[in-house]
Amino acid sequence: MEEREPIERAFFREAGDGTTVFFPWGLAHRGYRLTDERAKEKASRAASFLLGSVIGIGTWIAYALQPILDSEAAGLAEALDALAAPGAVLLLAVVAYALWISRFVEQFPDSDLQISREERLREASNAIEPRKVALIGSMICGLSALAIWIQPRTWWLCLLGLAIGIGALFWSSLLKRAGSDPLA
Repeated sequence: MEEREPIERAFFREAGDGTTVFFPWGLAHRGYRLTDERAKEKASRAASFLLGSVIGIGTWIAYALQPILDSEAAGLAEALDALAAPGAVLLLAVVAYALWISRFVEQFPDSDLQISREERLREASNAIEPRKVALIGSMICGLSALAIWIQPRTWWLCLLGLAIGIGALFWSSLLKRAGSDPLA
C-alpha cells in the first residue's frame, strides 16, 4: 500500500479516471474534482492552514488553562474566561477557511466519488493501532478519576476528561472492528 501524507489521506482521493478529488470538509462530505496539480497544491495549503490553526489554538487553550488548573479557587467561570480569546480566534480561522474554500471549490465540478464509512474506518484502523487508542483512553479515564478525587473543585474538567477517555475507548472498539473486517 502506498504511504501518503496525512493531509493527503484526510482530504484527497483519486477517482477512477485518475483525477484528484478534494474533500474540503473531510472524506465524509462532498468532494470536488481538481483540474490540475496547482489546484491540488492550493487545496493542500488551505487544509494545512485549517489543521495548523486547530493545533496551534489547541496549544493556546492548554496554555490558557494551565494557571486555572494550578489554582485551587478557580472554577468554571474562570475557565470560560480563559477560553474566550482562543475560542474567538478558532471561530475566525474556521470562518476564514469556510469562506476561502467555498470560493475556491466553486470553479471545480462536483465529484460523485463517495467514501464509505467502513472504508474510512478501515483506513483509520491501518493508520492508528486500536490497542494504543484503547490504552490512551483508559489512561485518560484513570487520570480524570484521580483528578476528581484529588481536586474536586475541578470536577467539570475531570468530567470532560472522562468523556474524552470514554470516547477514545469507543473509537478504539470501532477501529478494532473495522480492522478485523474480513473485507479489508
